[in-house]
Amino acid sequence: MYDNFFRKITTINYIIYARLSKEEQGKSKEDQSRSIKNQIIMCKNYIEEEKKLYQDCHFIEVAILKDDGISGTTFDREDFQKLVSLIEQKKANMVITKDLSRLGRDHIQTDDYIEKWFPEHNVRYVSIMENIDTYVDSVSNEIAPIINWSNENFARQTSKKIKRTFKNYRDTGKWTGGEPPLGYQIDERNKYHLVIEPKGKEIVERIFKLALENNSLDKIAKILTDDKVPIPSLMKKSKRKIITETWSSQTIKNILKNEIYTGNMVQGKTTRLNHKSKKIIYLPKEQWSITKNTHEAIIDQETFNNVQLIFKSNKNKTIKSYDYLLKGIIKCHECKHLIGIQHYKNRSKNYTICSFYRKHGNKKSGCTAHRFAYDEIESLVLKSIKNNCLKYVDKTNMLNILKKQDYAFEQENNLRKKVDKCHKEIEILNKELDDIYEDKLKGIISIEQFQRIIKSKQKDLEYEQNQLKRYYYDLEKILKVQSEDQNVNKIVNDFLTISKPNKLLIVKLIDKISLSENGTINIYYKIKPPR
Repeated sequence: MYDNFFRKITTINYIIYARLSKEEQGKSKEDQSRSIKNQIIMCKNYIEEEKKLYQDCHFIEVAILKDDGISGTTFDREDFQKLVSLIEQKKANMVITKDLSRLGRDHIQTDDYIEKWFPEHNVRYVSIMENIDTYVDSVSNEIAPIINWSNENFARQTSKKIKRTFKNYRDTGKWTGGEPPLGYQIDERNKYHLVIEPKGKEIVERIFKLALENNSLDKIAKILTDDKVPIPSLMKKSKRKIITETWSSQTIKNILKNEIYTGNMVQGKTTRLNHKSKKIIYLPKEQWSITKNTHEAIIDQETFNNVQLIFKSNKNKTIKSYDYLLKGIIKCHECKHLIGIQHYKNRSKNYTICSFYRKHGNKKSGCTAHRFAYDEIESLVLKSIKNNCLKYVDKTNMLNILKKQDYAFEQENNLRKKVDKCHKEIEILNKELDDIYEDKLKGIISIEQFQRIIKSKQKDLEYEQNQLKRYYYDLEKILKVQSEDQNVNKIVNDFLTISKPNKLLIVKLIDKISLSENGTINIYYKIKPPR
């Protein structure tokens, strides 16, 4: 036997390499032939035959390497990198796999290893099933690139099928993620369903309670850290290396903004460029998969909405910040930036100031200080709000509101029935699609029949999914109107009955306050005037 440099070989130091991806593990008897164990046995048997064929050559097993549960579309595999390292250290001059797909399913990189990298490192590569042997000039070697392309195409189609399946799961409210968020765990009886995890639930409830009390993210994190509340990684016994047991404001933020705590399944926030790329793409919210009422809620919708309002007004608030009722709501009329509030320890009054002017000065910002006594502005704003609330109560016709609520309730019931029907149709169609795909793989139907049937079924599925989206959109509009009508009456009554409103009540009523350099105040309300 001669190597790539036409030198006679007396010793073969070989590496057996096996691989199995997650998608290929134990689906059927045919898939069992791809198992790690059988791959290794096949390679060992091949070496025994080689020993008989080349009796003057000494065969030494350097290593048996295996990557279990890793896709072939990437070469960033732990044991494959060990293989590369052993070759670079000149400890091996032969690599053997069961077939080309075990080496990899990225046809460009796989071709590069077979045609360039292995030869340049004077390594013999053997793929048993395709009869590939880089020390032998054969037709099999020449068609290796075609086989590699076919292997990658298989990975591409498998990836598409998995993506489609998971999208359908997400659209029907099934959990497809990995580790559930703090406060939840996977149902032992149904891996697609989330159930409450009691200890985590207590922590989540406490975080939302602290947020409702108008604490900043930093302050909430400090309170939990000081009280030695375990961080989510410790609660979930994460395998990741934990550098610190300190709560971070980002962790608090993620929990407070996670709609999953209201009982709604929120998934599909990210995607990848393609089946080979690891680059994560963050999708806009309108492309997320959100399914209502799929599991038990930890936080009720009203509490969640209230926290979002406070969160928005407090986004730049720190532990040392002084709390003001209108902080984060007042905007500069001229430059549209926030109006800050300057706190003075030795002065009886605090004053407003344009944050853009404060940072850049008059020359660069093109704005002015907008310096006014804050307490006077707060007093004027509260008086104006009270007058508007009184007008609202005087003009509201409660009989008309009740009639409108009855009609909306009837519409809601009809839409929910349509949603349930759509879900059942989608589930049936998905099962039919899977059955058709299996029939094609088993040869029960021809490719032409498969393409014709699949096209028809996918068209039906697309129709049902579009209908479902439309029903959900209409349902959301009705629920929003119902919620707004109920909330407005409650907010107005709350404001009129308490002596001094809190921050939550203010952000429910007001979208923003515009302050002009001449002192003019304009209030923009969230509630609509009564009809």
